[in-house]
Amino acid sequence: MKKIILSLAAVLAFTLTTDAQTRKGTVLLGAGSQFSEQNINTLAITPKVGYFVQDGIAIGALVNFQTDNVDKSTYELNDQTAEIGVFGRYYVSNNLFTEVSLSSKNVSNEEFDAVTTDNVQLWTLGGVTVQPNTPGAVPQFDVNGDPVLATYDLEQVVETSTKTLNFNLGLGYTIVWREHFAVEPFMNLTFMNGESKKYDEVNKFIENNDLKGTNFNLGVNFSLFF
Repeated sequence: MKKIILSLAAVLAFTLTTDAQTRKGTVLLGAGSQFSEQNINTLAITPKVGYFVQDGIAIGALVNFQTDNVDKSTYELNDQTAEIGVFGRYYVSNNLFTEVSLSSKNVSNEEFDAVTTDNVQLWTLGGVTVQPNTPGAVPQFDVNGDPVLATYDLEQVVETSTKTLNFNLGLGYTIVWREHFAVEPFMNLTFMNGESKKYDEVNKFIENNDLKGTNFNLGVNFSLFF
């Protein structure tokens, strides 16, 4: 009997009502992590801050900036994520909520790799074709004095990026723990529209594509109410 009572007490401790946390004037501070059906191995973390304008209704902003820089002797690589948007949350019942958000998101990753470039002036060193501007190399001209053109695989900084406008419809559940802290499992559907820039390693060129579609996501929020 003692074990049963303790178990019930533990369950109640993790299923406290959100009435106090969702009253008008409460500030919501949280961060959500999620994975999508297209990329199950990558977590996306987005901080957010909101304010309850009425009991059970909150509005706020989500902001996420991340950057990573690698300096080499002759080039620099940058990985960046920038997302900014707004959201609204409505508690359907004590713990169950719906949430909508609209955000603009840019993600870019840089690598140093070879890219096929057409119609570049031919350079030679000792009769062998070399990269343009190689020390000691000589640019080639035809009998008319015009540059001899060639196709090169030139090494340069290559960017893979996506730029999207995202609209999210979500449903979640707030599990309150110790009054001010909550864990919130959720699911949402993302409608996105944008463009992508992708490096083709086989053909060694950069391709641009329109990016449209929907993603189903699962995740968990960690929130503070104060």
